[in-house]
Amino acid sequence: MLLEKFKLNPFLIVFFLFPVAFVIGQAAISIIFIYLIILFIKDFKKIKFLINTEDYYIIFFFLIIIFSSIWNYFSDNEDYRSIISSLLYIKFLIPYYLIRSTKIDDLFFKNLRIIFSLTSIIILFVIVDTIFQYHNPSKLDLFGYRSTLDNANRLTGPFGNDEAIPGSFLIKVGFITLIFFNSYFFYKLKKKIYISSILSMNVVFLYVILITGERMAFMMSILAFSLLFLILNRQKINLIFSAIISIFVIFVVIEKNPYIKSRYEIMGKFLFSKSYIAYDVAKVKDEHIEKKNPINFFNNQWGAHYLTSLKILKDKPLFGAGIKGFRMDCKKKEYENIRSLSFYKRCSSHPHNIYFEFLSETGLVGSFFILTFLFIIIIKNYKLITFLKKKKLNYEDQIILSIYIAALVVLISILWPIRSSGSFFSNFNGSMIWINIYWILLIEKYFKKNNKI
Repeated sequence: MLLEKFKLNPFLIVFFLFPVAFVIGQAAISIIFIYLIILFIKDFKKIKFLINTEDYYIIFFFLIIIFSSIWNYFSDNEDYRSIISSLLYIKFLIPYYLIRSTKIDDLFFKNLRIIFSLTSIIILFVIVDTIFQYHNPSKLDLFGYRSTLDNANRLTGPFGNDEAIPGSFLIKVGFITLIFFNSYFFYKLKKKIYISSILSMNVVFLYVILITGERMAFMMSILAFSLLFLILNRQKINLIFSAIISIFVIFVVIEKNPYIKSRYEIMGKFLFSKSYIAYDVAKVKDEHIEKKNPINFFNNQWGAHYLTSLKILKDKPLFGAGIKGFRMDCKKKEYENIRSLSFYKRCSSHPHNIYFEFLSETGLVGSFFILTFLFIIIIKNYKLITFLKKKKLNYEDQIILSIYIAALVVLISILWPIRSSGSFFSNFNGSMIWINIYWILLIEKYFKKNNKI
């Protein structure tokens, strides 16, 4: 009834429900997928499954991850939960195909405006809560969640104890909303109001990601804004002013906050120092010194994850250890022999790099299909965006184009190879990655439907 009153597309409303669910928790995300399954069953006859080249790659990828989990269960006595995880992961295909049956009509822009207006409330709430936690001497947020040493003192915002992800949420989910309002204000507001509004939004957005202590989220945001500047035709001057003010704010925050300053100094030492090593002297005995890697980065815990991933790939080159297989295989005694002083930290729920995760859990075959799928999405839609930039579009289409670009640059930032990352196969982080793919495909459909491309 509510959807009919506001003329909201029953599928498009999911793009608002996901940001809400990320704040509420895992159960809410699962409920959304149940809703999507209902829509999928309802629209099943309208859906065309194999119409684009990338469809074949993603279908084969899903078949491979299921096969891999089953193979590892029977051949290596692995945990059956890997099979369940691979079967459940199919849920991400449902919205991918629902986009095919989604009606694109004259209300599309109105739907987007409502969705982004509602989403902005969630984004603003996360921002306010995170700032409150940062300035609260006890480091408690509005719900009583505390920033603790368990998550390296990173802020949790409203996401719960040990969930230090407000920065990741803002860049992976909130960036598109931010750019929508950048463009909307650009075309709708008077120049002075527009400039002050946009500068304030962009600077606050970067400021909050910085103070969370999430280094990779902050680096992703810098990369995303840089790519946006290179691709966008208009609004460059506003992005330049945003960058200048942000640099000043960043410098002040880092200088005034020893904790944040130390996190970036440590990251710099890990990446660039030839002598800096951080390890537990109680766990690394004299006989372990021979494990020291000449490439210093591999002597830290992330390097240990990556080396373990490569060892798993070597043992299971074709199909890997199966979804979530890294967390089980890394415990094996033979992987203590990796050449890293952090060999004792080699285990985690995932390898903390999307490419090493693909290689270790889906092997060379699975990695080929998923990476080909993702690169086709990026290359094809970059070409379409380049074509659209040359066309004379009305202001609504210009705004929609900016969302298109924002989703693409976020996906590129997520796939940037030299960064640590959350798990592609998790319910939570996986949803934040896939939602950007859904945005790209949805807007691609919009422009094709309106004969713009």
